[in-house]
Amino acid sequence: MTPLQLSVSAKAHAMFQEVEPDARRNGFNFFFGVMALRVFTLLWLFWTVKKYFLLLQRPLELFWQHNFYLNWLMPELPGKMLFLSITALAAILNLLQLIRLRNSAWLQLPLALCLLWLNLPQWSYGFLSHVNHLFLLAHLFLIFIPLHKHSWRQPDQYTSKAINWFYAGLLFTYTLAGLWKIPSILYKLLTSSPDVHWLHPDGALYNAFVSFRSYDLPLHFTKLFTAVPLVWQASFILTVYVQSISVFAAFRQQLRPWVALFLILFHVVNMLAFQTHFVVAICVLLCLFLPYDLLLPALFRPKSLSGSPHIAATSLERQRNRLSQRHYYLSGILYLPGLRTLAQTLRPFQK
Repeated sequence: MTPLQLSVSAKAHAMFQEVEPDARRNGFNFFFGVMALRVFTLLWLFWTVKKYFLLLQRPLELFWQHNFYLNWLMPELPGKMLFLSITALAAILNLLQLIRLRNSAWLQLPLALCLLWLNLPQWSYGFLSHVNHLFLLAHLFLIFIPLHKHSWRQPDQYTSKAINWFYAGLLFTYTLAGLWKIPSILYKLLTSSPDVHWLHPDGALYNAFVSFRSYDLPLHFTKLFTAVPLVWQASFILTVYVQSISVFAAFRQQLRPWVALFLILFHVVNMLAFQTHFVVAICVLLCLFLPYDLLLPALFRPKSLSGSPHIAATSLERQRNRLSQRHYYLSGILYLPGLRTLAQTLRPFQK
């Protein structure tokens, strides 16, 4: 080999050695996250059957599909035998993969379709809800992820990249939820619209009023956003920021648990203050985003970094590197998008 080829080969080997521990951590956390999701899927199926029997008590006239596709898939509320048969099939497909500790596209594809079909009754009463969207998307994306019982032991760069894109697909839904709010509020502010916008002092009250009055509940928790000045506005801006940057956490393992923690808090606050319930989304976030390498240290033995060390260009990068060596996940805070730009902007004032 020529000196140039040797140099390129050495750099590539060093790069592989540098990212190998992260790939192993990625595979480890994802493997146990998927197993947790499969256990939760069994609980979800049980809950779905209970929900189905409640829907049977509704008048049949209320069942109305929102569009042609839903009407084609489920023109009417299915009979008990059909619904329970599809539920049993989904449980078997899920259990087979759980027991075998691996993903099979041939089993996961029909499982994802069964879960989608079982969820349709909740979208079939005159409105198209996005309830359970995160759960259904997770099972859909699992079709494309190769996973087996040795995935958490053997670092695989290609599987690790596929896992990153799996998380990107899930978190992109939150990024869209954050981004669409920005032009919406800017339009109302720039046009001096008389409509109540997100930053209006009574925005929280307007959001909560319909749900709470529908359930005939008192507005206790919502008063936190209305009684204290600027709490609602600051909370909204923080929410839009974290939602908008969520997709970037897919490619930063250190950042994933922090973004997931905020999203869980976001859903909990929405349940308490606005009666917007996304319990399944919270459970999916807990299953897939927990740092299992910290929860199961006896099983996870990280290899030390080797190869050429990364040369930090800024003080922020140096702090990231130092903190990452001592407290891996704590360093994730320093990977929040915008911090680097903020540090570079404030640098002249620090001299």
